[in-house]
Amino acid sequence: MAEEALEGSAVLVTGAGLVGTRLIKALTAAKVGKIRVLDAAADRLAALGNGADALTGDINDPAVAAQAVSGVDYVFHTAAILEGNDVAAYHRVNHRGTEVIAQAAANAGGVRRFVHLSSVTVYGYAHGDIDETRPIDPKPEAYSASKAAGEIAAFRIGKESGMPVTAIRPAGVFGPGSRYFSGTFMKRALKRPIKMVGNGKGSQPVIFVDDLVDLMMVVAIHPAAVGEVFHCAIDPSPTVKQYLHAYGRLVGNESWLGIPTGLVATVGAIIVPFQKRETYGRHLPRNMRMIDRTINYKMGKARKLLGWSPQHDVAAGVAATVPWLREQGILPEA
Repeated sequence: MAEEALEGSAVLVTGAGLVGTRLIKALTAAKVGKIRVLDAAADRLAALGNGADALTGDINDPAVAAQAVSGVDYVFHTAAILEGNDVAAYHRVNHRGTEVIAQAAANAGGVRRFVHLSSVTVYGYAHGDIDETRPIDPKPEAYSASKAAGEIAAFRIGKESGMPVTAIRPAGVFGPGSRYFSGTFMKRALKRPIKMVGNGKGSQPVIFVDDLVDLMMVVAIHPAAVGEVFHCAIDPSPTVKQYLHAYGRLVGNESWLGIPTGLVATVGAIIVPFQKRETYGRHLPRNMRMIDRTINYKMGKARKLLGWSPQHDVAAGVAATVPWLREQGILPEA
């Protein structure tokens, strides 16, 4: 088991966001000897409590990166910019930051595995059934492009240095702490009717956060994971309507009002020239065409090489998220 193999080791987790926070809890339960956490925000680190060695700093600073990786056995790189219109920040953190921390880990020597959290967005506008042999072809948007560049950089540095690197490409992460894929979707499901762009038949690729954390710990110690990339997604993917209705059923709401994607694309085209380059809005018409399409990130490779599959379907994941939704005041008390 991954927990037993990691027991007593020293690890670095970059990023104290959704995935990093859940990972730290799992590593603590696995009796890891030392957990160091690097994040640029002191308040996120303070929220972790006293169980981890907190290091506030810029991941792009080579001195900070060298301090962060010093003496660790495993690096779990989750730090990333996920949202916003600061195009430069995506490239600075997701690409350059990955290069800096991976190079620091390689220079330190002794890192048994560098686990990089990538994204299924590296495939860009691809649809249909996708496995890990599909070439990287990111969207002309900062998040997609920067995540692709970061993953490529991590593997390049691993190859040059001999440091074992593994990457995971997760779908949208939902579960406790997920502001968008759980919080925002629950808010949408409270409306009657539930309003969403598209006919609802297109795919909503997602993965429950604790399943992603479990896979990260598995690939950290599995010999077959070295140099490999793995998807992390529910396979087959739920549709948008299935995913939203899983939240809607918590309040007895399975209504639906689909807003035609063509209408949104036509109206939205007016604002496209005024949107910043490398943002979702700048490519709105093409993004609208993707909403009603089917996309499945296949999990055969993880099952075959690692003997691993997600343990939560949408219903189980949403049920496990209910306490957090209530704590946040998003879901009314029963």
